[in-house]
Parts: sequence; structure tokens; C-alpha cells
Amino acid sequence: MLFFTCSRKALSALTALLLFTTVGFGQKVDLDRFYFEVSYLSLPREFVEPDQRSYGVRVETAATVGSAYPEAEIYEKIRLFGYQKTESNPTVGVQVRFDNVRFEKTEMRSRTVENKDREGKVTSRTTYYTLTATYSAGGVYRIYGPRADAPARKRTEEPVKDAKPNRFLQAVTVSTESTPASQPLASSGLFPSQITYSTKEFTSAVDASRYFEQNQASIKTELINKYVNDAIQDVNGSLNGWYGYVPVQSREHLWILDSKKHPEYEVQQEAIKAVKDLMKTMSATQPVALLTENLQPVMAYFQALKTKYAGDDKQERKMRYSAYYNLAKLYYFLDQPDKAIEEANGLIKNDYDPSDGKKYAELAEDLKKELARHRLESRHMPL
Repeated sequence: MLFFTCSRKALSALTALLLFTTVGFGQKVDLDRFYFEVSYLSLPREFVEPDQRSYGVRVETAATVGSAYPEAEIYEKIRLFGYQKTESNPTVGVQVRFDNVRFEKTEMRSRTVENKDREGKVTSRTTYYTLTATYSAGGVYRIYGPRADAPARKRTEEPVKDAKPNRFLQAVTVSTESTPASQPLASSGLFPSQITYSTKEFTSAVDASRYFEQNQASIKTELINKYVNDAIQDVNGSLNGWYGYVPVQSREHLWILDSKKHPEYEVQQEAIKAVKDLMKTMSATQPVALLTENLQPVMAYFQALKTKYAGDDKQERKMRYSAYYNLAKLYYFLDQPDKAIEEANGLIKNDYDPSDGKKYAELAEDLKKELARHRLESRHMPL
């Protein structure tokens, strides 16, 4: 923390010096994007009370899929961020079913490459062969959970395709506690009904066919693994979009002076370096109070620029634009939407690219509503 303390003292001194430094009237102002890292939790569509955030998963696989990709592994990879996985009476339930993967057909494709001399005459031809195999597949996922716009309701289960009825089990009652029978359907989707595989190119059709025949088993296993992994990604995306608090990392930018002859140049470079270093400490699952405090000298510096460069000419409006923009963006990612809106409105009034002001005013308004809907003060919290 010594580094950040020193940085804050240095930036505070630099801010104070603004009162005494020479304002660069008429100086050319070139702005450039300087990037920094941010982390936060994405907020889901539906709010669930914290003490009710549990989810259950049921996975059913037909024989060919289960032998290549065990059900237990699929179960473990389905994850809802911010929720506890449970086997009994979950608030959110996920059902995933995979049908058998069956070989259907092969097709040989070819392309011919001609080599020509300087006179344009064909000197040789080479034909390349690729064998493409097609497999049938299928599956479905369903996500059940609270919906603000839908009442809870009962649902029916669908049997796995290709599953043979067992005469001794037909009268057995199967527990469905791992998925909430009373919750409405939030989302569902079908997995692709077809998978294809193409070999590398061979100069002989016989070699292409032989390669496929000798590697059929490993090819099918590889295809099933990719197919299931892609399906899990789809399920997790939909599941967390509806209910999850997913940690997000992204790169954002501030507009920083890049005119080396401008008297503000060195201070601006120090400011963005401080922002980069400090924002690296941001974590989606940790409060931002300390980070906000450490950023105050930088924020004060940008605030001071708005009055230091108060003229009506384009160059000074451009300097104010960067100050308003940078403050709006920093307040937005520090989860202070009211202050972000204030800076965004200043950006609009400054009348240098006011569209950015409108954009961040809308983003901050949306953030304010989302935080209220989720009964949160910040998108940064332990899960």
C-alpha cells in the first residue's frame, strides 16, 4: 500500500500546483485512448432473495454420450455464480438431456490444384481429397426458476430418447427434488441435431477413407466432447444470464492528453499511470471503498481541469471533454451512478462530442435502476 499512498500524495501536490502553473492557452490538444482494467459482477435478469439462492442440476445422457463424457463431469461443469448447488428443493433448477450420437454417412470431396509455367501452360495437376462424416445428435436444456412476469406452475418430464422402458421400474416414483417442480420455465434450448467431421486433405481418396476408418472411435469421442462442452457453455450462459452474478473483466479507456508540448502532458501521463495501477486492484468480489479513496487525488485533478480550462475555444472544450468523460467513466465503474450522471450531463453541456454524454447518462441511469432492483449499492461484493 506504500506505493498507492505515495501516488496519492504526489497527485494531491500536482492538483494543488494547477493553481500556479501556466495555462496553455492556444496549445494544441490531442487526446488518445489509454486503457485500464475493470472488474465487476454482471447483474442477472431476475432477482432472488440472497437466502434463497440455491440451484439443482439433473443430467441425463444416452449411452453413446455417457460413455465418452460422464454425467458426473457434466453435472460439475454446470455452474450458477452466486448460488449454492443443492440436491434438495433448489430455487432454480436445470435439466439437461443428451440423445445418442449416431454415424449417418460419409462424403468424399475433392479439389484440384494446377501448376502453370510462365506461358500459362498447365505443367501438373494435384487433386486433394477430404472425407466428411455426418453424425446425428440431439438434446435439450430447460431452466426453471422465479420469474417476475410469470406465475409458478407445474411441469412434465420428458423421457430420454433411445432409453428402453424397464418393466420393473415403471411403477417406481422417481425423486425430482433436484429441480423445482413449482417454478416456471425461464429458458430452454435445443442442442444441434447434426455434427460433422472433416479429415485433413490427402492426395489419395483411399488414404482419406483409410484414415477415417482407422480413427473412427477417437474421432467420435472427440466430437462428442466438443459437442457437450459447447452445450454446457450454452446452458451456463443462459442460466447465469437469468440468475447469476458473474465476475466480468474488461478493458476500458480514458481520454488522455497526448500532446507532448502541452504544459499538462506530464501530469496527465502520471494520472493515467496511477489509474492503471490502482484499477488493477479492483476485484468483482471485493468492495471498492478503498479503491475509491485511493482514486480521489486523480478524480480531484480531473475536476480541477474543468475550471482551469474554462474558455469557449475548441482546444479548451476538448480538455474539458476529457475531464468530464474520464470522471463519468470512473464513477460508473466505481458504482456511483448519480455522480456519473452529473458528469455525463456536463459532457453534454460542454458540447464537444455530446453523444458520449448521452451514452453514459443512459448507462448510469440503467445501472442505478439495476442496483435498486437487486437491492445493492455496488456490483462489487463477495459471492
